[in-house]
Amino acid sequence: MDTVKRFVKYAILLILFWIISDILINVGIDSMYKDMNQKGNIPEGIQVVEVQSTKVNGRIKLTAEGENLSGKFIKVDLYSDIDNHLGTQYLEIGNLAENEIKNIETYFKISETKSYEISVVDEAGESTEGFMDTAMTAMTVLVLVIKFLFI
Repeated sequence: MDTVKRFVKYAILLILFWIISDILINVGIDSMYKDMNQKGNIPEGIQVVEVQSTKVNGRIKLTAEGENLSGKFIKVDLYSDIDNHLGTQYLEIGNLAENEIKNIETYFKISETKSYEISVVDEAGESTEGFMDTAMTAMTVLVLVIKFLFI
């Protein structure tokens, strides 16, 4: 009976350690993100929720509202601190009804990004490598590790 209690105690301690370390890691990573500088004006109907970067990656969260944006694309240009163009991505807005708000987010792995410019275009061009549609959350990483271990 003592060995079962000891096993349960170790299992609970392991789970608590995992939860606490996951929380501390997420807080540490979030504190590394800094706001980026805006170049130019934001087009009407587009609102910037969050545009932040670290030394190696970043995240962009926008909202689009208005029927005049329906079927268009948001062009995001990224620049270094000396205004070198680092990358471009085209984000599809899709069809928007009147007073409909669409949340758009993207992530990128481009180093030393310091500023951004946002515009609305009718057609999508070619996007630069380094952009991702989703972030690698802890659950995504866990699923990928399990998948690689058993397949």
